[in-house]
Amino acid sequence: MTRIAVEGQATRTHPAERGTVNLHVAFSGTLRNDVVEQVARTHTILVEQVKAHVSTGAAERWDADSVHSYVYDDRVKNSQTGGKQRIRRFRASARLSVTFRDFEVLSTWLADVMDVDGVEVDRITWNLTDETRKALLAEARIEAAEETAVRAQSYADALGLGPVAPVAIFEAGLRGGGNGGGGHTPMYAMRAGMMSDGDGAQVELQPRDIDVDVTLSADYEAGAPAEG
Repeated sequence: MTRIAVEGQATRTHPAERGTVNLHVAFSGTLRNDVVEQVARTHTILVEQVKAHVSTGAAERWDADSVHSYVYDDRVKNSQTGGKQRIRRFRASARLSVTFRDFEVLSTWLADVMDVDGVEVDRITWNLTDETRKALLAEARIEAAEETAVRAQSYADALGLGPVAPVAIFEAGLRGGGNGGGGHTPMYAMRAGMMSDGDGAQVELQPRDIDVDVTLSADYEAGAPAEG
């Protein structure tokens, strides 16, 4: 028997269904209580807005961190001596993430929060629902497995080995000894583009389609070449 090892790949592409905004609120100053109060007040306003979006169904879920603060020394120029003097400063911050179903509401909300002092948008990630991702993975697995069978039979036909029979199949990264590839291929990717019109009044989101990729390797066996 001759063993044939092959690889199969398949991709399913689908528009993003969820957009998750990750942002933080941060203020610095010389008075700790004032800094913490500024962060807490702004963060509370944002959380209330997010709760309202969840209640209407525009957003799916949210998560928020409590306020954190720390002390640092800032060196500033002394206008009288011309040298540097050390000033004790306080910085406080709190994070917030929210996942939206409605991208139009997401765009409008981003336009609002980007104009709020102390608010910085860290990133936006795009994803699929679990149901869609599972369905696409199931389709891609079938196609990838079928591709391994076609490839193995092509090699067997070229060598005159006859029909092939599957022996083992491996998902990416599960074949012992490594596959010599360039590393792990993610099951799906999340990409995004964000543009502003300059004055913060409009935010145009451009979520790209999400690729759901499957890579398999499989071993097949075929009979010995027929005698002439």
